[in-house]
Amino acid sequence: MAHSICQTPSGQHTTRHNHISGFQQFSGNLQQGLNTALNIIAATMAKRSQRRALMRLSDSQLADIGLSRTDAEAEYRKSYPI
Repeated sequence: MAHSICQTPSGQHTTRHNHISGFQQFSGNLQQGLNTALNIIAATMAKRSQRRALMRLSDSQLADIGLSRTDAEAEYRKSYPI
């Protein structure tokens, strides 16, 4: 619980309690959880897109980046674990 000191118009000091409701805490946790889930989904989709692009490269293009067709296929299969 947070406290803050306030001065009233008459000059007296009072302590105000700043309560965060259970709903506000739940709402914040829910939003954080949704953000995390969406970030994971976005990262997974980006990886899958990159793996599909890798499969579209020709054998000579793969060789240029130091990969074989077998390497590319192994990486592609990581998108769809069996």
